[in-house]
Amino acid sequence: MNNALLPVSFLLIAVTGIAAYWYRALQRDQVRKRLFSVGAETGSADQQQAVVPFAERSFFLPWLIVVPIGSLVCWYWQIPLNISAGLIVVFGFIGAEIDAWLYQWRLARMETQLADTIDVLVASVGAGASLQASLQQASEYTPMPLRAELAEMVARLRLGDSPADVFQLLGQRVPTETFRLISTTLTVNWRMGGELGHTLSAIGTTIRDRLAIARQLRTLSTQGAMTTITVLTVIWFMAAMMWQADPPRFVSFLLSTEGSWLIAACLVMQGLGIAMISRISRPKI
Repeated sequence: MNNALLPVSFLLIAVTGIAAYWYRALQRDQVRKRLFSVGAETGSADQQQAVVPFAERSFFLPWLIVVPIGSLVCWYWQIPLNISAGLIVVFGFIGAEIDAWLYQWRLARMETQLADTIDVLVASVGAGASLQASLQQASEYTPMPLRAELAEMVARLRLGDSPADVFQLLGQRVPTETFRLISTTLTVNWRMGGELGHTLSAIGTTIRDRLAIARQLRTLSTQGAMTTITVLTVIWFMAAMMWQADPPRFVSFLLSTEGSWLIAACLVMQGLGIAMISRISRPKI
């Protein structure tokens, strides 16, 4: 027990240090992007503010977590190097899949809140309120995280920023088709005028139809993900049963050259299968 306590303590310290470092680095990067702007190439005084997206994929974060943890665990249990690499590949792709699921979940939540917010905008505009007042009212009733985006839009409009730039910034902050559609609609209406209530009502209906189709597609594509999870579970369950039935023979096969390379190839193929199924089962609407 005491022998296992030291590596586990070092592992927890390493993971905590890596997470703290990347969190502080992300904060510094966001502050830098908000404070500094990129000057125009012509040398004019106009400047373009750097846009920080609302949600981004962390392509390297799963691997930065899996590689040191997997290396420590494999070193502690004296697992061969090729099998260790295979295990890191499998769990790295699983971590990337979890990150992709979280990213899609955050964007889907924003789109659902946008559809409800459009109903508030339609009611306010139909009652005779201005667009800025309607956005202010919508920001008070909208839950987080969309409330923060609407509050920033209202604050920029009050400070005198160009409305077209503020609306386009929303489409850049949340990079989805629905937010690009609403930002383009608000920009065109601000410049050209027209009946905004009917347009927003039609956009709200379109967004809800799109979300319904997206849910149906996710339901249909769940079969592929469940098949992958089932196959992986069966493989790992069979390996555990073989080890339980005859541990010495299983360990000798694991430590042999042929057995270790066969297991490593199987693990790499599992990781590639996870990546391929993830790519196939996530259609873009």
